[in-house]
Amino acid sequence: MNAQVVLKDFTFRWNQEKICVRVGSRGGLRSASPSLRELLHQAEGTMPVLLRPRAAYTIIDRDETNGHPVFDEAVKVALGVVTIGPALETEVQRAFREGDMLQGLVLDAFGSEAVVQTFRQVEGRIVDEALGLGLWPSKRFSPGYKGWPLEEQRFLFSRVDAAAIGVDLNDSCMMIPRKSNSFRINFYAERSLSTRRLAS
Repeated sequence: MNAQVVLKDFTFRWNQEKICVRVGSRGGLRSASPSLRELLHQAEGTMPVLLRPRAAYTIIDRDETNGHPVFDEAVKVALGVVTIGPALETEVQRAFREGDMLQGLVLDAFGSEAVVQTFRQVEGRIVDEALGLGLWPSKRFSPGYKGWPLEEQRFLFSRVDAAAIGVDLNDSCMMIPRKSNSFRINFYAERSLSTRRLAS
């Protein structure tokens, strides 16, 4: 296995408007009830305790893949896993169990946004690596999308030591903790290839 990079330092910027939309408040923060506004404030304050963002990725040559068509024409491929850890998920389950549905939804929305922000920071680093090699990065894709079956998780996890950041794969190819995600970014020799949607 190629050298693996593990990242632990991430920063988050919370946009409560976006969190409101994730919760289902159609009017956003402007139409949020006082109780929702208070929950948003409280939840944001707990994020430093509940989030444990981690990422692990490796960059392999095309001939080290399993030959799936999604890797066609790539020179190299970055494979990785990101997570925010189990603590927030545990708190969400507690809230739901105790009947506090709104608190659970708010916490879950913060968690989903945290995964997105973690993803973007990792992707930015990988894009810089690709360009540093004189190669062109594709968009980021996860198993289960764009012609890459969910079962391909098994291959991805065979190349990335996700256990190093506390992520496991179950028999259904779902990740534990739930607020985790995996991805690939193909590196191409030609810029035109990096814009392909289905084969990138």
